[in-house]
Amino acid sequence: MKKGDTQDFKTTDKTSHHSADNALWLLDFYTMQGRKSENQDSLLITTCLPYGQSTATINGSVQCPHAPLLVLMADGVSACQFPKQASQLVVNTITHHLTLALENLVRTEYESASENESQANGQKALISFDDNQIAILIKEAVNRTNDVLYFPQVYERVPPLLSTLSGLLCIGDRIHLFHTGDSRIYRIGMDSMAVLTKDHRIHRGQDKGALSAAVGADTRIQLQQSVFTLHQNECLALMTDGVYESITASELQFELCAAASALVQSTTIIDQDPVDQQRSDVGIGESSGVGESLDISKSLDISKSLCEQAFSEGSYDNLSMMMLGMNTPMLHKQTFKAQIYKTDDNASSHDIHRYQLPTGLEIGAQIDGFTVKNIIARTARSEVYLVEDSNHHAFVIKSPSLDTITDGYYLREFLKERKIGLSLSKHSRAGEPAYNQADPNDLSSDNSLISIKTNQSASSALSSSGLLRYYPVPASSTYLYHLTEYIEGESLRDFMDRHAPCDVWQTYDLLTKIGMAVRVMHRNYLLHQDIKPENILLTTSGAVKLIDFGSASSLILKDSTRPPNGDLHYAAPEYYSDAPKGVYSDLFSIAVIGYELLTNELPFSSQDLMSSHQASHTLTLPAQSLRQHRVPTASQQALMRALHSNTQARYQAIGEFLQDFNPDNTSNIRDPEPLIIRHPLLVWHSICFIQFVIILSLLAYFL
Repeated sequence: MKKGDTQDFKTTDKTSHHSADNALWLLDFYTMQGRKSENQDSLLITTCLPYGQSTATINGSVQCPHAPLLVLMADGVSACQFPKQASQLVVNTITHHLTLALENLVRTEYESASENESQANGQKALISFDDNQIAILIKEAVNRTNDVLYFPQVYERVPPLLSTLSGLLCIGDRIHLFHTGDSRIYRIGMDSMAVLTKDHRIHRGQDKGALSAAVGADTRIQLQQSVFTLHQNECLALMTDGVYESITASELQFELCAAASALVQSTTIIDQDPVDQQRSDVGIGESSGVGESLDISKSLDISKSLCEQAFSEGSYDNLSMMMLGMNTPMLHKQTFKAQIYKTDDNASSHDIHRYQLPTGLEIGAQIDGFTVKNIIARTARSEVYLVEDSNHHAFVIKSPSLDTITDGYYLREFLKERKIGLSLSKHSRAGEPAYNQADPNDLSSDNSLISIKTNQSASSALSSSGLLRYYPVPASSTYLYHLTEYIEGESLRDFMDRHAPCDVWQTYDLLTKIGMAVRVMHRNYLLHQDIKPENILLTTSGAVKLIDFGSASSLILKDSTRPPNGDLHYAAPEYYSDAPKGVYSDLFSIAVIGYELLTNELPFSSQDLMSSHQASHTLTLPAQSLRQHRVPTASQQALMRALHSNTQARYQAIGEFLQDFNPDNTSNIRDPEPLIIRHPLLVWHSICFIQFVIILSLLAYFL
């Protein structure tokens, strides 16, 4: 393909369950070296269909819902010695790792589906791509690419390789954005334009500033990630700084909105097989075997005209631009139903009534081979039952209540909770007895006298999580519910009602178990976001189980976090503002529980938390109650730091907080406890004695 060519092509997805059936991807791109001696930009457009299949059906039994479309733009940093090679290496390496990761993901889904009951009936199992899973794969691919560029510079002393990166991975109408550097990605409507990326620059005065982040610049890359749904008649534009810096913002918006209108109305579309791909020869090189090359046809000149306009305005940089639009004439309005409810090959739409809610069950009722043994709870939002299977293994079934049948958002979050729970449970068979799981908080494996067999079992238990286990429901089920393990014990709230205030050692033990469970979620790139005593179960053996993943959100997709619901006393202050959320947000909730365990009081009112982001209002931890309960100074200081209103001042890791909170820890005590608190009688007796001596001295002097 010649430099500067443009292209439109179509990817057809007949098995989409992601609301983008028959999606037509419209693409237009252009790149030129401008006034520089070499074009340091590299562009890539490819479909990453795993297994290299020519159709979306894998092995005749599993349908892959989409051929993910990957769009990459890399701009080699002129300050490095080989910027062109750097940008080429970035796009090739990311494509390689991301394609392999998607292939492994689909293979795992296929192997799991092949064991499913639906396979025996000759039905086709539908593979879905989870947003958080894809975000993790992208992050890992970019990190590996960063290692490829950075570490050879350190250990082999080769010339430095630096490049910016802006990329889109499109799966149906779900767009995964990832970016570092100073290129930009715009979201464009018919009459609107928004910049989706952040310019990673350090500004000095009025000048352009210096690049503050790039691939290969450091061991850890500063990567912006987000995910969103692209609507009909919307477009995305990627461009290097050489383009957007030379055209005024108002003029650029006018041109892009007009271009978006022209692009989505274009009828010059070239059919493409789902596995076909096309790479620009600008720094890309030969195909890596993901698919076959695509015939090129001259089409729109939108990108070319904007690049040439920037050149005429005096740009001294390379000029590259890509536009991406989607035209989906058969787009379903209720997009969430495609993810939640079963699809049928002959169905033209996704019907919410295809799933039944198992509400109003009575003791002895049968559902999917389970027998109801007890009614645990019935609320306005959900119903919970204790059930047994045919082998008398105990499980819990949780279903939405009948009142939620019209609440699509709640039902979508209900299904998301099950997906998260299954991904964290690390098992493959629904028939595995839940009570055979050893307690993850059992520390008996530290005893050197335990037999080898017991040690192996305990080691496996310690490597598992303190999270409630979820099990897949039977594939043939027409009911909507969660199937989880049954925990014999009580909630932490019930325990606190009977035993609080607790001593510092008991509190430290509980916080350690809670923290280890939450850390499992963090290591899977998830925030729990609803940590409170009601969502923590204590087993009869003293272990901790963290439950309710309905509010969980991705640590990578930071914009997916949302305001808290339920009890607001445990929510970190940043949930009431636009401040970023992170590990420190869950840690704030753990520290609130710690304070409540020690004092039987809450540290802050919900009003204080909601107002803490205001400049006139700051959070002040009532430490007097901690001193009254003889909490060691080290533990007090750990709580104060974990409950700080400023996220930067808080602990950034749960392990660090637990280490400082440890009552035996005296190394981090900055201010020793005042003597009057440690020995009040001694202080007052000493004061009285000194006064007595002074009075006697004065009497002797004057008499």
